[in-house]
Amino acid sequence: MEYASGLIKLKPGTEDKVEEWRSTIASRLNEAAATLRDEDVQVESWFKVELNGEKYLLWYLRAKSIKRVFEVSMQLKHPIDKFHYDLMAEITSKNGNILAEPLIDIPRNET
Repeated sequence: MEYASGLIKLKPGTEDKVEEWRSTIASRLNEAAATLRDEDVQVESWFKVELNGEKYLLWYLRAKSIKRVFEVSMQLKHPIDKFHYDLMAEITSKNGNILAEPLIDIPRNET
């Protein structure tokens, strides 16, 4: 498995759009789950973070191939994908994508 994480710096005043995104994804979980299956994603998590008065979204993915995740999602097979990318473009500050350097991911080994 591979993993990736990052921060998305939000444009000021986009909190309502973030809530619209969250509630839309939550109301369409079956479609979101179908996207994850297509992308071979095991885990996708999102968090709100505030640092020094600036707001961010923190994301985390664990998947067979992070490269494949982005290749498949950019095909916009599911309408939820287009919604996600359009809204992220609307709320992300200029140069607001900050990738984290992966250090360690500790999966639980089943025995």
